Amino acid sequence: MGERTNRTLTFRVAITAAVLAIITALTASLTFIQLETFHAAAGAAASAAMDAASANTLNRLEGDISEINAVVRVLSSNPSLTDSDDRSETDGVIALFKAALHELPQADSLYVGYDNGCWLQVRRLDVLGSAEREKLGGPSAAVYNVNLVRPTSNGSLPMRRLFQDEQGNTIEQTDLLNYGYDPRERVWYRDTMRADRGLVSSPYPSFSIGTPMITLSAPLSGNVRGVIAADLKLDKFSDLVHAQRPGEHGTAIIFDSFGVLIAHPDFARLMEYASAGKYASAEPPDPQLPEIGQIRTGLVGAVMRGWDGGDRYEGSIRGKDGRDYLYRLQKFSQADEFSGYSLLLAAQDDFAGDVRKLQLRGIIVALAAAGCFVPAVWMFGSRMSTSLKGITAQAGRLHRLAPPDDMPITSHVAEIDELGQTMAVAQRSIWSFARFVPKDIVRGIIDNSISTELGGVRREVTVLFTDVTNFTGIAEAADPDSLMRQASRHFTALTRVFLAEGGTVDKFIGDSVMVFWNAPHLQFDHVERACRAALSAKAASDALNTQFEAEGLPAFAVRFGIHSGEAVVGNVGSEERMNYTVLGNSVNLAARLEGLNKEYGTTILVSDAVHERVEHRFRFQPIASVIAKGLTTETRVYELIEAVA
Repeated sequence: MGERTNRTLTFRVAITAAVLAIITALTASLTFIQLETFHAAAGAAASAAMDAASANTLNRLEGDISEINAVVRVLSSNPSLTDSDDRSETDGVIALFKAALHELPQADSLYVGYDNGCWLQVRRLDVLGSAEREKLGGPSAAVYNVNLVRPTSNGSLPMRRLFQDEQGNTIEQTDLLNYGYDPRERVWYRDTMRADRGLVSSPYPSFSIGTPMITLSAPLSGNVRGVIAADLKLDKFSDLVHAQRPGEHGTAIIFDSFGVLIAHPDFARLMEYASAGKYASAEPPDPQLPEIGQIRTGLVGAVMRGWDGGDRYEGSIRGKDGRDYLYRLQKFSQADEFSGYSLLLAAQDDFAGDVRKLQLRGIIVALAAAGCFVPAVWMFGSRMSTSLKGITAQAGRLHRLAPPDDMPITSHVAEIDELGQTMAVAQRSIWSFARFVPKDIVRGIIDNSISTELGGVRREVTVLFTDVTNFTGIAEAADPDSLMRQASRHFTALTRVFLAEGGTVDKFIGDSVMVFWNAPHLQFDHVERACRAALSAKAASDALNTQFEAEGLPAFAVRFGIHSGEAVVGNVGSEERMNYTVLGNSVNLAARLEGLNKEYGTTILVSDAVHERVEHRFRFQPIASVIAKGLTTETRVYELIEAVA
């Protein structure tokens, strides 16, 4: 004990002496080089202001895009939009679009176009400026503008334009018989259908109101072919970016990868210039919007002339006003491959006054700290070992996948505090990760018993698939939120049973679950485990359905398919994202067996391979000899009835 105490005291003294030496040297250095570092400090402050300005503006742009994009993606699979390509002015989709626009004030409109030429657009008018409303016309009391194109039998495309109040009452209606708007010929429709995925367009002026827009679109996922889209208004974005500029004399500019300006402090004037100039087309790819290449004078022009087109370009330049400016031109990428560049200029003098105050305050704080740190450092030394022991205990909990601690290990020593925070994050991350990936696989990745390289090995496994009878019909009639909660309760009940029998819950496929045994760890009784799990899962589902029926919810009648055979077990996917799973005909047969329940009116179907392995432990009912869809080998099929006592 005496030797340990001496070693601890020596450690404390060493820490105290080292910290005092550092503080003394730092105080002397700050005093000595104050004037020499003034310019660099001002530059650092300007650079930090540029970082903050860039983060604020790009985060706002990304947030607007992500918010609208999320709504578009959700609507792209909404049954109200995908059930038919024949829309009308009394369509429930109009109310759906109005509700979405009410939550998206930054959006100009929502619209959907179909492969037969039908097009429906809803625009909220009370968020438009007076000039924008004037271009649309319509009564001043109108809150919504609804445009509907319905193709006729002779191929013409007349449009009906409605102006409605907040309650949806039509105030004014106009029928344009020869309007000729064909959504199928529009860039937003063609590009989205060709890519067959969500897209974000380059900025362009609105066809009807001339306001700068970005279109976010996605193909419909349902019974009909078409595209759902929303327009993000950019008219106020320049004002927001200018307000976030770095310093009083700073400048903030954003343009897309084609050079089209998204934000500029003098955007309105440049817009007029571009509209009166060579850009005369009505929509992309030849927008009537100003381009960064039009700016050839001033600091911006000088920076652009020196830019080589790289992802990052920065430096300093002197302006005509005699100030030194830092500039930074940097590429950014956001959702759905939308990318562009931000150009920031900051005058160092704007931050000089703040830097002087910070320097003086830093010197005073450093001198005070020199006298106060001695007892503090002495106390830190005695607490360091305690903190490290706590972090070690956290590491042990992480390895066991135990629930994370409520409070992370903290310390006044930066490295230990950072380590404690990092360990707490690691605990929460691994714990959360284990909620999405089977815990046995997570443990195997942590202890390196499971490779993270692509590839696999052949192994006998038992695979189980589940499915809910008539889930599509239930989903069509159910409220989405209620259906999600009910499905989660259903999956929870089944997953508990599968995990209790040592199964690896591979994935949830819609209303189905895929589970396998004998991987990643060997289980000599994997076939028996799977059969017990199926019977227990059926019992759990029946009990849960009793609760569902008492609550007025539809029952989830679950069916099972089980097969045991050789499969490839390992990592499949790409270098960036992979999945530990099983592949092969054994998996396919288990899935086919689950589907055969519908044909034979059974609940749990197993293959002959399963029956042979555990016929002495369970009672089975022979069903038939079948050749499952997609396979060529005939197999005997049995219904699993119950366990043998």
